[in-house]
Amino acid sequence: MECHLGQGDLLRLEGRPKGVVLHCLKGMIWLTKGDGVDHLIEGGRSFELSAGATAVVEALGSAEIRLEIAACKGTGFSRIPLQITSRTA
Repeated sequence: MECHLGQGDLLRLEGRPKGVVLHCLKGMIWLTKGDGVDHLIEGGRSFELSAGATAVVEALGSAEIRLEIAACKGTGFSRIPLQITSRTA
């Protein structure tokens, strides 16, 4: 799933059984997993949230992101879109 986030928009992500890959396509986002480590992810970079983990994402300005979950396909892996709902701060 691709979506546009405005400055201050928040998302809560869940790693689900297979994990989630967040691709920042444009702009910059802040991500925290609640473990005391903050991550700044700029356009062109990705972040993988492990299976079962949760995180909060905030757009630090206008940002474009794509979210995918891992899915088994044959003997390899492929990515499928993740459905999310965004909330405005």
